[in-house]
Amino acid sequence: MTTANLIEIFCILDEFCKYFAPELKKHTLKVPDKRHRNRPSRMSDSEIMTILILFHTHRFRDEVLLSWLCLPAHEE
Repeated sequence: MTTANLIEIFCILDEFCKYFAPELKKHTLKVPDKRHRNRPSRMSDSEIMTILILFHTHRFRDEVLLSWLCLPAHEE
């Protein structure tokens, strides 16, 4: 898998999450007496989904994920 393929997968998932997140909030049940955490996460939903897809589709799972996760955020 090349870096271009990885970026393409991420972009597709990012576009999906832009439409999915508001729909999910509309259809989520509200429990009035229960407190919920609203702390923002460090990773976006599309980043998490990309990692999961790579994990399940790639044969050499550990090496690819480690090399991808260890890239600095500013490097493209």
